[in-house]
Amino acid sequence: MVSKAWYKSAAPRLIGKFTNTSSSRKKAVEIWTTTCILTNFGKQCRHNSENISNDHQQQPVMTLINPANPNLSGPNAFPYFPRGGPQPKVQPNRHAHHIMGYVSQWGGMDVGNGMLFSAESIDGLLHQLGGLRFRAECNLVPPHPWADAYFNQQQQRPKSAAAHDGQKTNDTVEVSNIVNAPNPNTKCPVGTAVSTPAVGGELQSHYDRIIHTVPPFYNYPPTMTKEVKRLLRIDIEESEEDLHHLSKEFLHACYRQSFHVAFGSNNDKDQGYSLWNNPIASMLGFGKYRHNQQSICSQRVAVPLLGAGCRDFPKNVALEVAALESASWLLSNSKKDARATDAESSPKEELVVAFGLLESVDAEALTSSIEQTIQLSDAEALASSIEENN
Repeated sequence: MVSKAWYKSAAPRLIGKFTNTSSSRKKAVEIWTTTCILTNFGKQCRHNSENISNDHQQQPVMTLINPANPNLSGPNAFPYFPRGGPQPKVQPNRHAHHIMGYVSQWGGMDVGNGMLFSAESIDGLLHQLGGLRFRAECNLVPPHPWADAYFNQQQQRPKSAAAHDGQKTNDTVEVSNIVNAPNPNTKCPVGTAVSTPAVGGELQSHYDRIIHTVPPFYNYPPTMTKEVKRLLRIDIEESEEDLHHLSKEFLHACYRQSFHVAFGSNNDKDQGYSLWNNPIASMLGFGKYRHNQQSICSQRVAVPLLGAGCRDFPKNVALEVAALESASWLLSNSKKDARATDAESSPKEELVVAFGLLESVDAEALTSSIEQTIQLSDAEALASSIEENN
């Protein structure tokens, strides 16, 4: 479930906060519970002082990280879709279900882990709130400069692997029915990130910008290539390249690339693609689009638990990756983490990664995991310092 919007009056509640004042800009990771990260966590919260905590009023959350699909199309092409994938080439036909709400097949394959409707995903709800204007913004995003490095955006999982794990999966379909081929026109390949304005309908009242990133299907990650490893800075041995390990590495990359788009990094000289401006889009009044390599200098970014929904990552795995990457970002000490000289940003404002989770138990687990990661990092740094002094 992506939202408990009928409890909108419930204020976002701060569960934990970690800060780093030793970097060039003060940084923080916050963990909140909220009834809906889209409608009860963004800009509107600062205008409704009766329904939010005082801590949340310090700075509005202006940017949202959205777990999208590679074409940035939202789930509009499909009335419903299977949790955990894979994505078939065609929509299910009229015989794909016998009554609405109990769907037995998806495009010719067994459902497996169950079906989701578009409003049950963050991406789906986002497109509903943004309407045609937001869809047009996404349609005008150009092919990603790294798209050619990918052999596919999902691979078929062998039945033997599913049987080995004792899981029921959606791989009874023939390979020919699965989207499993190179696509140089992909707008946001798995593990990358791209930014668009948050425009249209109700969406623009909640956020100013959306950072799209594409987590892999847990059981159907893309095929790893040497070029993808290099671009996403994934360090993995061939002996470790089982499907679930690959999925985790791509999910790590989603956080890294999303934080890079939001805050920038010290690797700009190695990732020097320029901001893309579409002249037709400019004439029509549409916004600018940024791939991984361009920071948008955000101060406060809302983050869901990537991978734990439609992509079907086990909750503990999704929490582990979120903790490791948010702690890594927090502890990094780069002078280019954010452009302090940018006219739109003030050096006095802290940069915040704000997780917005539905369940208190998940927020508490993430808080504990980040705390343990930071403690381990401090212990390793101390041991390294002692070793150097000796």
